[in-house]
Amino acid sequence: MRGIIKKIILVIMIAVMFVPALSIIAQVNLQELRNNHTALQRNINEARRNIADTNRQITEAEREMDRIDEEMMQLLEDMLILDTDIAIVRERYDQAILELENARAYRDSQEVIVHDRLRALHERGQPNLMDVLVQSTSVRDFMLRMEWMTQIARQDQQMLKRLEEANERYLDIVEDAARLENTLTSLMIELERNAAELELLMEQWQERHDALMVNRQTFEEMLAADQAQERTVAQQIAREEARLEAERQARIQREMAERAARLTGGSMLWPVPGFWNISSGYGNRPNPFNRRQTQFHTGVDIAGSGIMGAEVVAAQHGFVISATTGWNGGYGTVIILQHANNYETRYAHLSRMLVREGQEVHAGQVIGLVGSSGNSTGPHLHFEVRRNGNHVNPIGYLPR
Repeated sequence: MRGIIKKIILVIMIAVMFVPALSIIAQVNLQELRNNHTALQRNINEARRNIADTNRQITEAEREMDRIDEEMMQLLEDMLILDTDIAIVRERYDQAILELENARAYRDSQEVIVHDRLRALHERGQPNLMDVLVQSTSVRDFMLRMEWMTQIARQDQQMLKRLEEANERYLDIVEDAARLENTLTSLMIELERNAAELELLMEQWQERHDALMVNRQTFEEMLAADQAQERTVAQQIAREEARLEAERQARIQREMAERAARLTGGSMLWPVPGFWNISSGYGNRPNPFNRRQTQFHTGVDIAGSGIMGAEVVAAQHGFVISATTGWNGGYGTVIILQHANNYETRYAHLSRMLVREGQEVHAGQVIGLVGSSGNSTGPHLHFEVRRNGNHVNPIGYLPR
């Protein structure tokens, strides 16, 4: 027999130890879920910051693209100007080449003339003054021959001068054509350099923009994944909290049932020591707010001079199953105690509560102060006794 008792005690001790252990494990699991939830929220916030930062960089890149667009427009404008300049220079160059050909042809023709003249002089010789005088038949003839020689000499000089001018013009045109060709080459090089610079700017911007778009997509995918996981963990937390709350409520109900089973019956104490006057008894009575109507009074009202703020005590050993303020169906601030054998006592119209829900109280313990809250015509305590949920006349339970 003694061995059986030891085994029973051991089982009880294990059960007592196991229940808190389960509660501790559940709390640890819940805390782990909350820690995961917090970490996911940090990840979400970090992803959002990364997305915001990437968006700022994309905005900056787009502003940079606007700047590049302006440079592109300027480059295009410069290229158009260069193209116009090139066309003008090319036209001048073509004209110079044409003039060069004409100048070369004219110079060549003058060279032929001079060459022919020199050859004639070589073959016939240059007449001198004595020859002209000997060959002249008269003074007039001599004068005519001298004039003719002078004109021939003048023509020879003009011929040589034209040859020199043709040669100089030819050389000037050659120099001008070379200068135009160099200018044309420089303009083409500048045009190609501008086009290369424009292409490089476009490639650099496109690479940067594509990289930023990839980063933003990556961060958005990370954010979506973290948000989905965060929702899952939040649901797990809610379920775990609901489960723990249900266990807590069940435990409270078990404790309340165990406490009720330990309560002992017996007569009740007077709920307002020092104030014995019952201003309204149990049963039918005129409605205090409309005397032409009657109502059933479910308890007794204890009143008296100076009762406001008087101490209200528990009529019997029990525990608090409700302690609420407000209207409460006319009860006002009310405390409900659970006693043995399915008895309840209610203390209504209080001005203050001194106990809380779930608290165990002893007979004679101060639980509140008399007031006039709720549906009340003045300071008093509405005291009510219920058995198995039904109100009964408190007089049979109170000392007189």
